[in-house]
Amino acid sequence: MAKNKKIFYGWWIVVACFISMTTLFTPIVNLISLFTDPVSQDLGISRSQFNLYFTIVTFSAMIASPFAGRLMKKFDIRVYLTFFTILAAISYIGFSFSTNIIMFYFFSILQGIALIAGSIIPASVLITNWFNEKRGLSLGIALSGSGFGGIILSPVINTLITQLGWRTTYLIIAGIILITILPFTIFVVRFRPADLGLAPLGETTVKDPKEAKELKGLMQGQAIKTPSFWLLALAIIITGIVANTMIINLTPYLTDIGATTQRAAFLLAFGSATVLIGKLVVGRLFDKVNLVTALIILSVCNILSFVSLLGADKLIPGLLYATFTGVGATALTIAPSYVTAKIFGEKDFSSIFGVVSIFSSLGTALAAVVSGVLYSINNSYILVLYTLMVLAAVSFILYALAVKTKPKY
Repeated sequence: MAKNKKIFYGWWIVVACFISMTTLFTPIVNLISLFTDPVSQDLGISRSQFNLYFTIVTFSAMIASPFAGRLMKKFDIRVYLTFFTILAAISYIGFSFSTNIIMFYFFSILQGIALIAGSIIPASVLITNWFNEKRGLSLGIALSGSGFGGIILSPVINTLITQLGWRTTYLIIAGIILITILPFTIFVVRFRPADLGLAPLGETTVKDPKEAKELKGLMQGQAIKTPSFWLLALAIIITGIVANTMIINLTPYLTDIGATTQRAAFLLAFGSATVLIGKLVVGRLFDKVNLVTALIILSVCNILSFVSLLGADKLIPGLLYATFTGVGATALTIAPSYVTAKIFGEKDFSSIFGVVSIFSSLGTALAAVVSGVLYSINNSYILVLYTLMVLAAVSFILYALAVKTKPKY
């Protein structure tokens, strides 16, 4: 009888990345609004003063991202990830003991660095290193941790704030980060398969970890000189605006057109579930169809999500919006990593993707600015929605051009 094959070790890497996205990424990015009123009221500050801390998180992540990509190659990945996991926990401990907003702003700098260096970039780099086959699926599973975390942690954290207060809840989040992630960073994660004498999924030859030059692709300095890089950068910036604008403005838009706040809350929750499923579906899609075809599907879903929003005061269009956006939003999560690897190869992927991540953060930061400017023109979100439809199409064109002008190596 043939012996049962062992589970490919790379799937443990996927589990580690999934956990990191669930308990490190999610509280920082998805659960901020739960703390807005409790912290603002206790510290005697305005909501806008409190929310400014996430802007600082975003910009510190943007600045740190190119350095994070380089540091991953210079240090043992276990030491690297352990350090940034602890840094994330320290930021929450700092929040817990903050007595004024300036202290919050200081610890938000640390949090932004930990966010980009401890979850987003490592997940993309590790999956790229470990998977040649099923890369889209594994990336989708890993990044879906953020959607899973939103569904699971949101009610838990809300209850903790109500019963124990925001300071204690911040300490609990720090503990959750350390308890759930450190066992993986210390004992499980390896930078590439060759570190364990293995090959990436889809390859039969084992690469010596000291022979990274055998990997195909461009170095960072070469990549940024190509038209593909800047087309990709523009695509990601615009996609950041497309993916985030209505997430920020969904509740006020729905109430403006006559929907109840309960309907808005329901669609937000339903949207979290569709994003979770969407990442899994789109990850598999990237493995199964032509890259440009997959990008067309994402663009069409984004456009249809905005069309659906025009009638989202009714239930069915609202559900269609949440469904389409669950797929379309992956243009900012799964697509940048996958497309970067396809265009520039694996040789210096961590460094290149570190720079690419700057543009993702920039697009996210610009979403609020763009929507604010467009809304102020006629105090309506209709112009915002039509603009987003156009931008979704433009982002696809730029993505496609980046792929079509892929450099030879």
